[in-house]
Amino acid sequence: MSIALIGATGRTGRLVAEKLHRAGIPFRALLRDEAQGAHFESLGGSPVIVDLTQDFCAALAGVNTVIFAAGSAESEGAEQERQIDRDAIIKAVDCAKQYGADRFIVVSTLLAYAPESAPDALRHYAQMKRASDDYLIGSGLDYLVLRPATLTMEPGTGKIEIVADAQSARAPVAREDVADVALEALRIGLVNTIVGFSGGSKPIDDALAALH
Repeated sequence: MSIALIGATGRTGRLVAEKLHRAGIPFRALLRDEAQGAHFESLGGSPVIVDLTQDFCAALAGVNTVIFAAGSAESEGAEQERQIDRDAIIKAVDCAKQYGADRFIVVSTLLAYAPESAPDALRHYAQMKRASDDYLIGSGLDYLVLRPATLTMEPGTGKIEIVADAQSARAPVAREDVADVALEALRIGLVNTIVGFSGGSKPIDDALAALH
């Protein structure tokens, strides 16, 4: 298995990198900041410096799985949402196809089920995520769209609830649990589905096994 992790320095991506390391899975870490390269080398990663708003296709050469965990920060505004949450994902999907990758995992948001119903401050973000989700789903790649509820930096519980809409209140979910969902999905080969989830009471492996 060869993996490219896009957004390795982000709050979720960093946790994915740590869990890949613990699982003994080598990966290519796509970074903006060269100064952070040593950290990912210590995790068994191969750092590659890229700018997601520019041409980064060559960074995906030779991998068979892409994990896209990058996202715009809450305060960066609509232009960054367009560039990172839609355009960069679409570009990454095209690059993955160009270089022969066969699986693409993206961390999206539960709000992408119904962007029109998202709170005003998050509606554009949700629209961008939905657009890139739809593009990936129609790309022909084996895909996995992870749509977690509101994210926290609390320690993971190892438990979630599978949900399929964003219409009612959902328990927040720890970013660590999102990383564990991504790793478990890799382990069991879960593809070609959307996994909406929130905090819950079902062990992650059982919850995903029921979808496989």
